Amino acid sequence: MRLRLSALLVCFACGVTSVAWGQALTSIQGPNLETMSYGLQGISPRNGPVGAKLGESTLLHLGIGAEVGYDSNVYYSPDRKASPIARVTPALNLSNAERDGTLPDGLAYDFSASLGYREYLASDEDIRKQRAFIPSAGLLLQFSSKQTLSLSFSDNFTRSVDPPYVAAADPITHDRNIAGLQLKLAPGGGRLQLTLRANSVLDYYEGETYKSGSNLGHEGVLDVSWRWLPKTAFFLQVAQGVITYLNSTPGRYSSYPLRATAGMRGLLTEKLALNIGAGYVNTFYVSDGANPSGFNNVILFAELIHKISITSTAGLGYRHDVRNSPFVGDFYETHAIYAALRQLVAGRLALAGYARFENRAYQSKAMSAAGISRSDKVGMTGLTADYIIARMFYLGVGYSLTMTRTSNTQIGIEYTKHVITGRLGFVY
Repeated sequence: MRLRLSALLVCFACGVTSVAWGQALTSIQGPNLETMSYGLQGISPRNGPVGAKLGESTLLHLGIGAEVGYDSNVYYSPDRKASPIARVTPALNLSNAERDGTLPDGLAYDFSASLGYREYLASDEDIRKQRAFIPSAGLLLQFSSKQTLSLSFSDNFTRSVDPPYVAAADPITHDRNIAGLQLKLAPGGGRLQLTLRANSVLDYYEGETYKSGSNLGHEGVLDVSWRWLPKTAFFLQVAQGVITYLNSTPGRYSSYPLRATAGMRGLLTEKLALNIGAGYVNTFYVSDGANPSGFNNVILFAELIHKISITSTAGLGYRHDVRNSPFVGDFYETHAIYAALRQLVAGRLALAGYARFENRAYQSKAMSAAGISRSDKVGMTGLTADYIIARMFYLGVGYSLTMTRTSNTQIGIEYTKHVITGRLGFVY
């Protein structure tokens, strides 16, 4: 039996940059292709080859992975300080899903959790103090009736701990919890599909330095799609949100983001999938907050995914959008081009590659009044290779490059970071 691989979709665009700037409500987050372009893919106990059967339909999967490697720029700084690095991550998954991930009709559940530990092995004590535990957990409960009706609740928690920009500062610790309730209706033959979704996103920054960015977002989403080909549909999606900051900090303003998009998604052929659309966005910041205008009000996205063979998939995408910015300005306009590739060789060697380039232009009334401008160019790329041993063990290597360049070095951040790792793991 071949080991099934599942991507760990981690939305950390480039180390600390994603923690600081990448805030968005869930309807803004891209589909799997865009998420994969942010980096790290690996092997998860989810859909493992064996598992312990705890009941008639419940399987418990366990896994543990260990990595050792080298980080060329611990502090994300032009003054690079490097260190050897080690990580250990035990994980578990409890689910009544099929081995291919398909959820059964009726009541379905899926729970996953992991607890990573990171240790820096440098002789510099300030670097060694950046060691951290990094937990995550996710829960999905779903009731469905033969794909005609489904009601689901999900909750996902992640904690990231990134070293600061300078050795003397506190680490950047970010807790994020995303909860969602979704109702999906597909009456008749399913040609018309209606989805109602409510999301709540809590972004909490621990410590005094970054607590001003802590915010709470709520969003209601209506998605209507009409299938005109067996696996291709036109869609219309409208989302209204509210973002409030937890601390009364000057320059941080609540907003009521409105988004409306329309387009086409699904399979054009058996091997070619398309996700394309356009729409309107406005942030509606209160008080002295700025709001986008002109082309900044336009959402554009296009993705092409090609299933080259049963073991090979490649994708290319583009997105123009506006995102809330909790630390610099009020929001930023983003242009992003991204790509991802997955390849399974002989059922044992799993290869993955990703690349992303993004331009972020920050805006606020305060910046305009002071004659300050800032735009950042963020680039990243990486490769991973994992070899499956005896169905339950894997041995792998990984490389990632992340870098930022800014138009304003007075308030912007520039760095280049290389990370090389080797890893060994077990999944059951």
